[in-house]
This record gives sequence, C-alpha cells and structure tokens, in this order.
Amino acid sequence: MQLGFAMLCVDSVRAKNTMNIMLTNVLDAVTGSMFYYLFGFAYGSPFNGFIGRHYFALGSIPSSSYDYNNFFYQWAFAIAVAGITSSSIAERT
Repeated sequence: MQLGFAMLCVDSVRAKNTMNIMLTNVLDAVTGSMFYYLFGFAYGSPFNGFIGRHYFALGSIPSSSYDYNNFFYQWAFAIAVAGITSSSIAERT
C-alpha cells in the first residue's frame, strides 16, 4: 500500500519535487513503523483499557506462539494513513 500511495503522490507533484516527496514517504513509513511498534499497538488494542497498560514495544505478549497477524494488519493501515496524509499536502506546505 505504501508504494502505491508513493506513486500516486509522485504523479500529483511537479518533476522537480519528486525526490522530496519520495523521501517524505520513506520517512513516513520508517517513523510510522517505529512509533507503531513502540506505542501504537498498546494504544490500539481494544482489550487494553482506555490508553493501554501493556504491549508497549510488544512486551508482555501472552505466549511465545502469539499470532502477529493482528499486529501486522493494524501496522499496515497505520502507516498507510500517514502516507495518505502526507501526500494530501504535497506541494502545499
């Protein structure tokens, strides 16, 4: 998804700004991944209370055979939202 949004964003800007937009998309993906790993899964888990009590940086996972599909599914949409937001303001700020 991230690559698709990057290509859409590059298509909507002038050629001279292509490299800046691609760098912005890469940085959005990297920082989004890092912060989702550290805080996002703990805040987004519905069984964690209002703000979250555990699963910060995937700590306190219930077992060693934990299924990470839910984590990766939510992570993909979290960084896609960051890509959509940054591409919507491309060449406007």
